[in-house]
Amino acid sequence: MISVIIPIYNVEKYLGKCLDSIIKQTYTNLEILLINDGSTDSSGTICDEYAKKDLRIRVIHQINKGLSVARNKGLDEAKGDYIGFIDPDDIISPEFYKILHKNLVETDSDISLCNFHSFTDIKEINVNVNKNYFKSITYNGADFIESFRYKNDTVRYVVVWNKLYKKKIWDNLRFPVDVRISEDEYVWYKCFYKSNRIIEIDLMLYYYFKRDDSITNRVYQEYSFKKEISYIEALKDRIYFCENNNLTKFLNNTRIYRNKLLRKIYITTPQNKVPEYIKTEIYKNLKYIPYIKRVKIYLKNIFK
Repeated sequence: MISVIIPIYNVEKYLGKCLDSIIKQTYTNLEILLINDGSTDSSGTICDEYAKKDLRIRVIHQINKGLSVARNKGLDEAKGDYIGFIDPDDIISPEFYKILHKNLVETDSDISLCNFHSFTDIKEINVNVNKNYFKSITYNGADFIESFRYKNDTVRYVVVWNKLYKKKIWDNLRFPVDVRISEDEYVWYKCFYKSNRIIEIDLMLYYYFKRDDSITNRVYQEYSFKKEISYIEALKDRIYFCENNNLTKFLNNTRIYRNKLLRKIYITTPQNKVPEYIKTEIYKNLKYIPYIKRVKIYLKNIFK
Protein backbone atom coordinates (compact mmCIF):
# COMPACT_ATOMS: atom_id res chain seq x y z
CA MET A 1 0.00 0.00 0.00
CA ILE A 2 1.09 3.55 -0.76
CA SER A 3 0.45 6.23 1.86
CA VAL A 4 -0.16 9.52 0.06
CA ILE A 5 0.39 12.56 2.30
CA ILE A 6 -1.30 15.84 1.35
CA PRO A 7 -0.67 18.86 3.64
CA ILE A 8 -3.56 21.32 3.28
CA TYR A 9 -3.90 24.99 4.16
CA ASN A 10 -6.44 27.39 2.58
CA VAL A 11 -6.56 25.82 -0.87
CA GLU A 12 -10.33 25.59 -1.36
CA LYS A 13 -10.08 26.77 -5.00
CA TYR A 14 -7.69 23.99 -6.01
CA LEU A 15 -8.21 21.10 -3.61
CA GLY A 16 -11.03 19.33 -5.45
CA LYS A 17 -9.05 18.89 -8.68
CA CYS A 18 -6.05 17.66 -6.73
CA LEU A 19 -8.05 15.06 -4.79
CA ASP A 20 -9.91 13.94 -7.92
CA SER A 21 -6.58 13.20 -9.61
CA ILE A 22 -5.50 11.09 -6.62
CA ILE A 23 -8.67 9.03 -6.12
CA LYS A 24 -8.77 8.29 -9.88
CA GLN A 25 -5.32 6.69 -9.89
CA THR A 26 -5.07 3.42 -11.81
CA TYR A 27 -3.02 2.12 -8.86
CA THR A 28 -5.77 1.82 -6.27
CA ASN A 29 -4.11 0.42 -3.14
CA LEU A 30 -3.77 3.83 -1.53
CA GLU A 31 -4.05 5.32 1.93
CA ILE A 32 -4.84 9.00 1.37
CA LEU A 33 -3.90 11.18 4.35
CA LEU A 34 -5.32 14.69 4.29
CA ILE A 35 -3.62 16.84 6.93
CA ASN A 36 -5.74 19.96 7.33
CA ASP A 37 -3.28 22.41 8.89
CA GLY A 38 -5.74 24.83 10.48
CA SER A 39 -7.34 26.11 7.28
CA THR A 40 -9.58 29.15 7.72
CA ASP A 41 -11.46 28.65 4.44
CA SER A 42 -13.59 25.67 3.41
CA SER A 43 -10.63 23.33 2.82
CA GLY A 44 -11.37 21.31 5.98
CA THR A 45 -14.99 20.82 4.94
CA ILE A 46 -13.92 19.71 1.48
CA CYS A 47 -11.61 17.13 3.07
CA ASP A 48 -14.45 15.75 5.19
CA GLU A 49 -16.79 15.54 2.19
CA TYR A 50 -14.25 13.59 0.16
CA ALA A 51 -13.65 11.23 3.10
CA LYS A 52 -17.35 10.35 3.05
CA LYS A 53 -17.09 9.37 -0.62
CA ASP A 54 -13.84 7.37 -0.49
CA LEU A 55 -12.97 5.08 2.42
CA ARG A 56 -9.27 5.26 1.54
CA ILE A 57 -9.23 8.87 2.73
CA ARG A 58 -8.37 9.72 6.32
CA VAL A 59 -8.62 13.36 7.47
CA ILE A 60 -6.57 14.79 10.30
CA HIS A 61 -7.44 18.29 11.50
CA GLN A 62 -4.83 20.23 13.48
CA ILE A 63 -4.08 23.83 14.40
CA ASN A 64 -1.86 25.66 11.95
CA LYS A 65 1.74 24.59 12.47
CA GLY A 66 3.18 24.82 8.96
CA LEU A 67 3.97 22.54 6.05
CA SER A 68 6.76 20.60 7.77
CA VAL A 69 4.67 19.69 10.80
CA ALA A 70 1.75 18.66 8.58
CA ARG A 71 3.96 16.40 6.47
CA ASN A 72 5.58 14.95 9.60
CA LYS A 73 2.13 14.17 10.99
CA GLY A 74 1.37 12.28 7.82
CA LEU A 75 4.60 10.32 8.13
CA ASP A 76 3.77 9.44 11.74
CA GLU A 77 0.29 8.22 10.75
CA ALA A 78 1.24 6.40 7.53
CA LYS A 79 0.53 2.66 7.44
CA GLY A 80 1.69 1.93 3.90
CA ASP A 81 4.89 0.29 2.70
CA TYR A 82 5.57 3.25 0.43
CA ILE A 83 5.32 7.00 0.91
CA GLY A 84 4.28 9.74 -1.51
CA PHE A 85 3.70 13.47 -1.06
CA ILE A 86 1.34 15.62 -3.12
CA ASP A 87 0.89 19.38 -2.78
CA PRO A 88 -2.82 20.28 -2.53
CA ASP A 89 -2.92 22.63 -5.52
CA ASP A 90 -1.17 20.22 -7.90
CA ILE A 91 -2.44 17.43 -10.14
CA ILE A 92 -1.02 14.00 -10.98
CA SER A 93 -1.38 11.84 -14.07
CA PRO A 94 -3.82 8.91 -13.68
CA GLU A 95 -0.89 6.49 -13.94
CA PHE A 96 1.50 8.44 -11.69
CA TYR A 97 1.64 5.91 -8.86
CA LYS A 98 1.21 2.85 -11.10
CA ILE A 99 4.33 3.72 -13.08
CA LEU A 100 6.42 4.85 -10.09
CA HIS A 101 5.47 1.77 -8.07
CA LYS A 102 6.00 -0.71 -10.94
CA ASN A 103 9.48 0.62 -11.71
CA LEU A 104 10.48 0.86 -8.06
CA VAL A 105 9.51 -2.78 -7.42
CA GLU A 106 10.97 -4.18 -10.63
CA THR A 107 14.38 -2.58 -9.99
CA ASP A 108 14.28 -3.01 -6.20
CA SER A 109 14.88 0.72 -5.86
CA ASP A 110 14.38 2.77 -2.71
CA ILE A 111 13.10 5.84 -4.58
CA SER A 112 11.44 6.25 -7.96
CA LEU A 113 11.07 9.70 -9.47
CA CYS A 114 9.67 11.30 -12.60
CA ASN A 115 9.80 14.71 -14.22
CA PHE A 116 7.13 17.38 -13.82
CA HIS A 117 5.39 20.11 -15.77
CA SER A 118 4.70 23.57 -14.32
CA PHE A 119 1.39 25.17 -15.26
CA THR A 120 -0.61 28.31 -14.55
CA ASP A 121 -3.78 27.26 -16.40
CA ILE A 122 -5.46 23.86 -16.17
CA LYS A 123 -5.80 23.87 -19.97
CA GLU A 124 -2.03 23.44 -20.25
CA ILE A 125 -2.22 19.92 -18.81
CA ASN A 126 -2.16 16.91 -21.10
CA VAL A 127 -2.37 13.71 -19.08
CA ASN A 128 -2.68 11.56 -22.19
CA VAL A 129 1.02 11.42 -23.06
CA ASN A 130 2.40 8.11 -24.32
CA LYS A 131 3.47 6.25 -21.19
CA ASN A 132 4.39 2.98 -22.88
CA TYR A 133 7.77 4.14 -24.18
CA PHE A 134 10.14 6.02 -21.94
CA LYS A 135 13.74 6.03 -20.84
CA SER A 136 14.85 5.29 -17.29
CA ILE A 137 18.15 5.19 -15.45
CA THR A 138 19.20 3.84 -12.08
CA TYR A 139 21.97 5.04 -9.79
CA ASN A 140 23.21 4.87 -6.23
CA GLY A 141 21.93 7.76 -4.11
CA ALA A 142 25.19 8.54 -2.30
CA ASP A 143 27.13 8.49 -5.56
CA PHE A 144 24.59 10.83 -7.11
CA ILE A 145 24.81 13.52 -4.44
CA GLU A 146 28.60 13.43 -4.47
CA SER A 147 28.49 14.55 -8.11
CA PHE A 148 25.45 16.81 -7.80
CA ARG A 149 25.50 20.32 -9.31
CA TYR A 150 22.64 22.81 -9.40
CA LYS A 151 21.34 23.41 -12.91
CA ASN A 152 18.07 24.62 -14.41
CA ASP A 153 16.74 21.07 -14.64
CA THR A 154 17.76 19.77 -11.21
CA VAL A 155 14.63 20.87 -9.33
CA ARG A 156 13.15 17.41 -9.86
CA TYR A 157 15.76 15.92 -7.54
CA VAL A 158 15.15 18.40 -4.71
CA VAL A 159 11.34 18.45 -4.43
CA VAL A 160 9.63 15.58 -2.60
CA TRP A 161 6.32 15.46 -4.47
CA ASN A 162 7.39 13.82 -7.76
CA LYS A 163 8.67 10.70 -6.03
CA LEU A 164 7.69 7.41 -4.44
CA TYR A 165 9.74 6.25 -1.45
CA LYS A 166 10.12 3.01 0.39
CA LYS A 167 8.86 3.83 3.86
CA LYS A 168 12.16 2.85 5.47
CA ILE A 169 13.82 5.89 3.87
CA TRP A 170 11.85 8.06 6.31
CA ASP A 171 12.86 6.10 9.41
CA ASN A 172 14.46 8.64 11.78
CA LEU A 173 14.04 11.38 9.17
CA ARG A 174 11.55 14.25 9.30
CA PHE A 175 11.09 17.76 7.89
CA PRO A 176 12.52 20.65 10.00
CA VAL A 177 9.68 22.04 12.12
CA ASP A 178 11.17 25.51 12.58
CA VAL A 179 11.45 26.17 8.82
CA ARG A 180 8.71 27.72 6.66
CA ILE A 181 10.54 28.04 3.33
CA SER A 182 12.87 25.63 1.47
CA GLU A 183 11.73 22.65 3.55
CA ASP A 184 12.60 20.14 0.85
CA GLU A 185 16.19 21.41 0.73
CA TYR A 186 16.75 19.97 4.21
CA VAL A 187 15.70 16.41 3.38
CA TRP A 188 16.19 15.47 -0.29
CA TYR A 189 19.89 14.60 -0.10
CA LYS A 190 19.37 12.73 3.17
CA CYS A 191 16.82 10.54 1.40
CA PHE A 192 19.20 10.02 -1.50
CA TYR A 193 22.07 9.19 0.85
CA LYS A 194 19.99 6.41 2.41
CA SER A 195 19.05 4.96 -0.99
CA ASN A 196 21.06 2.06 -2.39
CA ARG A 197 19.26 2.42 -5.73
CA ILE A 198 17.14 5.18 -7.30
CA ILE A 199 15.26 4.89 -10.56
CA GLU A 200 14.58 8.01 -12.60
CA ILE A 201 11.83 7.87 -15.22
CA ASP A 202 11.84 10.27 -18.16
CA LEU A 203 8.13 11.06 -18.09
CA MET A 204 6.21 14.15 -16.95
CA LEU A 205 3.61 12.62 -14.64
CA TYR A 206 3.29 15.41 -12.07
CA TYR A 207 1.74 18.82 -12.74
CA TYR A 208 2.96 21.62 -10.52
CA PHE A 209 0.69 24.66 -10.22
CA LYS A 210 2.56 27.98 -10.10
CA ARG A 211 0.33 30.43 -8.27
CA ASP A 212 1.12 33.96 -7.17
CA ASP A 213 -0.27 33.56 -3.64
CA SER A 214 1.79 30.49 -2.75
CA ILE A 215 3.95 30.58 0.38
CA THR A 216 7.16 30.97 -1.61
CA ASN A 217 5.91 33.91 -3.66
CA ARG A 218 4.03 35.59 -0.83
CA VAL A 219 7.05 36.12 1.41
CA TYR A 220 9.06 38.20 -1.05
CA GLN A 221 9.69 41.87 -0.29
CA GLU A 222 12.42 43.96 -1.83
CA TYR A 223 15.69 43.55 0.10
CA SER A 224 14.07 41.27 2.67
CA PHE A 225 15.90 38.20 1.27
CA LYS A 226 13.65 35.85 3.26
CA LYS A 227 13.75 33.17 0.58
CA GLU A 228 17.47 33.58 0.02
CA ILE A 229 18.36 33.47 3.72
CA SER A 230 16.18 30.42 4.27
CA TYR A 231 17.89 28.69 1.37
CA ILE A 232 21.37 29.65 2.61
CA GLU A 233 20.48 28.23 6.03
CA ALA A 234 19.42 24.98 4.38
CA LEU A 235 22.81 24.82 2.67
CA LYS A 236 24.51 25.30 6.06
CA ASP A 237 22.57 22.29 7.34
CA ARG A 238 23.79 20.34 4.31
CA ILE A 239 27.39 21.29 5.06
CA TYR A 240 27.05 19.84 8.57
CA PHE A 241 25.58 16.64 7.10
CA CYS A 242 28.43 16.31 4.61
CA GLU A 243 31.05 16.84 7.31
CA ASN A 244 29.46 14.17 9.51
CA ASN A 245 29.21 11.65 6.67
CA ASN A 246 32.53 12.25 4.88
CA LEU A 247 30.88 13.46 1.67
CA THR A 248 33.90 15.44 0.53
CA LYS A 249 32.84 16.37 -3.00
CA PHE A 250 29.29 17.27 -1.99
CA LEU A 251 30.69 19.32 0.89
CA ASN A 252 33.04 21.30 -1.35
CA ASN A 253 30.41 21.89 -4.01
CA THR A 254 27.86 23.00 -1.42
CA ARG A 255 30.31 25.35 0.27
CA ILE A 256 31.30 26.91 -3.06
CA TYR A 257 27.67 27.33 -4.09
CA ARG A 258 26.63 28.81 -0.72
CA ASN A 259 29.50 31.30 -0.70
CA LYS A 260 28.62 32.30 -4.24
CA LEU A 261 25.08 33.15 -3.12
CA LEU A 262 26.38 35.09 -0.12
CA ARG A 263 28.77 37.10 -2.32
CA LYS A 264 26.10 37.82 -4.89
CA ILE A 265 23.74 39.29 -2.30
CA TYR A 266 26.50 41.21 -0.56
CA ILE A 267 28.01 42.71 -3.73
CA THR A 268 24.79 43.57 -5.57
CA THR A 269 22.79 44.99 -2.65
CA PRO A 270 23.09 48.60 -1.41
CA GLN A 271 25.28 48.56 1.68
CA ASN A 272 22.57 49.85 3.99
CA LYS A 273 20.20 47.12 2.76
CA VAL A 274 22.46 44.10 3.26
CA PRO A 275 20.93 41.91 6.01
CA GLU A 276 23.12 41.44 9.09
CA TYR A 277 22.80 37.69 8.62
CA ILE A 278 24.48 37.94 5.20
CA LYS A 279 27.28 40.14 6.56
CA THR A 280 27.94 37.75 9.43
CA GLU A 281 27.93 34.63 7.28
CA ILE A 282 30.15 36.04 4.57
CA TYR A 283 32.87 37.05 7.05
CA LYS A 284 32.62 33.67 8.79
CA ASN A 285 33.37 31.98 5.48
CA LEU A 286 36.04 34.29 4.05
CA LYS A 287 38.68 31.58 4.26
CA TYR A 288 36.69 29.48 1.79
CA ILE A 289 36.33 32.32 -0.72
CA PRO A 290 39.01 32.73 -3.44
CA TYR A 291 41.31 35.72 -2.90
CA ILE A 292 40.16 37.68 -5.96
CA LYS A 293 36.56 37.32 -4.80
CA ARG A 294 37.52 38.51 -1.32
CA VAL A 295 38.96 41.68 -2.81
CA LYS A 296 35.55 42.70 -4.12
CA ILE A 297 34.09 42.21 -0.66
CA TYR A 298 36.82 44.30 0.96
CA LEU A 299 36.42 47.05 -1.63
CA LYS A 300 32.71 47.26 -1.07
CA ASN A 301 33.31 47.52 2.65
CA ILE A 302 35.85 50.33 2.10
CA PHE A 303 33.75 52.35 -0.35
CA LYS A 304 30.39 51.92 1.33
